[in-house]
Amino acid sequence: MSGLLELVEELVFKFMNRDFQEESVKIEVVSDGLKIFLEESYVELMKGSEYTVPRWMASRLESMNVCRVKEPDVTVEKLSQIVYLEETQSRKPQLTKLNGYFYSRLKQVISKLEEGLRTNPDWRTQTEALKMYSELYDALTRERITKIINLLNLMDIPQDISEKMSEEEKQLYLDLKTILNLHLKNLRMRGKHGGTVLKG
Repeated sequence: MSGLLELVEELVFKFMNRDFQEESVKIEVVSDGLKIFLEESYVELMKGSEYTVPRWMASRLESMNVCRVKEPDVTVEKLSQIVYLEETQSRKPQLTKLNGYFYSRLKQVISKLEEGLRTNPDWRTQTEALKMYSELYDALTRERITKIINLLNLMDIPQDISEKMSEEEKQLYLDLKTILNLHLKNLRMRGKHGGTVLKG
């Protein structure tokens, strides 16, 4: 049974990653001379110009040193601030707002740091940064997942809380809610007179 759940969750993450890569981001061109197919026509990129493109294209162009993505990085300082806020209100049903695919963007930052370990001579600094990101990530997920699990006791998730969840967290909540509902449904059976009784 656990193998089936793992397979389903893997498929869910593949769909989420696809949506993340198709998400529109703004880029600033830093090198002339390249044409891209955008909005059903070819566009020549001009240095200093800004365009909105799918994330997968932005990542490719950035790796070619053609553009830079105009999106706030998930810095250690920012992550540390979020963790602090989460921990100070750990006993309250409150969340700090995480925009969009927050964890996917965080994963990108960590992947770049890991790549830098192989090419950056200052590997000690990179290693320390990776350690800090890892510790903050663990602290953040521990706090947030605990709160999300507690939300399962509610009939519906409050809108003000839902709006502060990342896209990954919203999917996690739906996955857990579905599993819980199916589990509770299968624990019940119909009685002779239409009543419901627990199995066992």
